[in-house]
Amino acid sequence: MAVLLFGLLLLLVVGFSAVLGIGWIAILPALVALGIVAWGGLTVASGRTPASELREVDKPELLGPGGQDDPDRNR
Repeated sequence: MAVLLFGLLLLLVVGFSAVLGIGWIAILPALVALGIVAWGGLTVASGRTPASELREVDKPELLGPGGQDDPDRNR
């Protein structure tokens, strides 16, 4: 959902830049959009998702009570 909203915002910035005659400002958002498309394409091409990295963790390293950052863990 965040990517969709970011894409919409990006399209609005590019559109306003082109309409107002300041197209050179649209270069930066266009480069960002190309980077996002390339990242998404590489993700799809590799057949992996960000969630697949989490599924492959052998033992979760939990934070909170009893986790690594708990000062009373060894008591």
